[in-house]
Amino acid sequence: MSTSKTLIFTTCFNERENIGLMIDQIIASVPDADVLIVDDNSPDGTWDIVEEKRQLHSNIYSIRRPRKLGIGSAHKYAIFYAIREGYDTLVTMDADFSHDPREIPNMLKLHDRNVFVTGSRYCEGGTSDYTGYRDAVSRIGNIVARNVLGIKLKELTTYFRVFDVESLKKLPLRHIDSSGYSYGVELVYYLRKCGVQLREYPIHFSDRTRGASKIPRMQIFASAFDLLLLGVGRLGIFRDMKPDVFVTDACPNCGDSVLAMKHYGSRSERDSQVDIDEEQLRCTAVGSADYPPVYTCLCCSLEQVPRSLFSAELEDNYENVVDTTYLENIPAREKTFARCFDQIAPFVPVQPATLLEVGAYCGLFLKEVERRGWQGEGVEPSRWAAQYALNQSGVKVFQGFLAQNRDSLKSSYDVVVSWDVLEHVRDPKAFIESCAQYLQPGGTLCVSTMDINTWAPRLLKTRWPWLMNMHLYYFDRDTVADLLGRAGFTLEHTDSYVHYARVRYVYSRGLHILPGWLQRPLDALTRFIPEKLMVPVSLGDIKLFIARKKPVDSGADHPAGRG
Repeated sequence: MSTSKTLIFTTCFNERENIGLMIDQIIASVPDADVLIVDDNSPDGTWDIVEEKRQLHSNIYSIRRPRKLGIGSAHKYAIFYAIREGYDTLVTMDADFSHDPREIPNMLKLHDRNVFVTGSRYCEGGTSDYTGYRDAVSRIGNIVARNVLGIKLKELTTYFRVFDVESLKKLPLRHIDSSGYSYGVELVYYLRKCGVQLREYPIHFSDRTRGASKIPRMQIFASAFDLLLLGVGRLGIFRDMKPDVFVTDACPNCGDSVLAMKHYGSRSERDSQVDIDEEQLRCTAVGSADYPPVYTCLCCSLEQVPRSLFSAELEDNYENVVDTTYLENIPAREKTFARCFDQIAPFVPVQPATLLEVGAYCGLFLKEVERRGWQGEGVEPSRWAAQYALNQSGVKVFQGFLAQNRDSLKSSYDVVVSWDVLEHVRDPKAFIESCAQYLQPGGTLCVSTMDINTWAPRLLKTRWPWLMNMHLYYFDRDTVADLLGRAGFTLEHTDSYVHYARVRYVYSRGLHILPGWLQRPLDALTRFIPEKLMVPVSLGDIKLFIARKKPVDSGADHPAGRG
């Protein structure tokens, strides 16, 4: 890392025509500063130009993310990067020459401790190339934003800004979850709320002359909705203002170590290991009010508990799990696994197939596999569950973890499955790679896990029932596809994973998302629900992913990289 105290940041997507010249002008204007560039996997060759410039200048740092994750996410990356690397000042700007790099020295002169400076086209002396509809939308948007949020700045929507990094550490950045252009407005709102001084510097805002605008038309409506929520937040009744806790753990998926806090966690101690006992690791341990801190990797977007907080006794605890409640709902679980078998069978080219289940628990899925004429084996860490599988389900399950049973298992299988396991393991990528060792090229891997990019976790937030101590990772379709790709698989199919359950069980578990004062009277109604009545349960937040192992020579190429 350079000894520079100033970091200049820009993000780009399909800016091949601009990025090289932009980098040159930034370095010419502020030669003593470092430059950070985040590219969202531009298909037009932008990354190649960035890398050429990085080879020429030692003060350029670059990161290529695996897909387009949004301008807000990119700017949050810059903030956490600046904090992690110990910069004093962060300057952000667009990569399309809307902002003139030659103005950076003048903006830095206005900057001071606990001061935020924004370039403004609407303050006295500022000008803009926008005319007609775009000019009207921009002006009206800024007028509405500053009145709704009570901010006196004339300009809230430009990303040409100078931050005091020490001030950024005070912010509850976890509350700013927009990935689009409204991120910038939210950030100014929280700066003011935390007592940071806000200043404007008049700029000329230039319309781009090369390349195309990246602002989606629907972004206007999404930003308006975010603004409405912020306006309600001014009442101060929803969100705490505790600053985020920063960590330096590396993401096991992409290796980057810029993690942003998403959930603070339900406990008061944030710097100790997550305390998990055998009771919390039971399959039926749903609805606990206790949950750990959760962070988002700003490079690949995988949500995770920092690895430094993992319990040292995690594997031992899994081996000691006893879950007799699981056996109270066997008919519903058998129906769940019968449906699951029907979902995966069309994607298995060899029939009947040999199958390995990793995390077989009480062996009920393997029992269904053998009923359909396939040959199944499994591994299961819980001594209690593995013993039940052998003695009661009558299937072959080896107690322990995959690596401990290498000598007992076949060298390869047609199918490897793992239901609701991926979110529990220390290293998801290593786990998938271990599963791959038991598949020939072209073999089928089937896993189920949570999908956080659905309505239930978005609406319920910290009351979402799957936010709990036993879950270390939270995926969506993109992060699963990313993870599978890195481990040598191609994602072929995604489907809903439906659990069948007794209505009484679903009702009692659903009460846990409600406030305590409401749970107690509603719990009295449980006894009126028929004991054996079953229903399919699917909120869309659990998905089945079916993948194919790539041929050996194709590798697991992935665009993410850094310089």
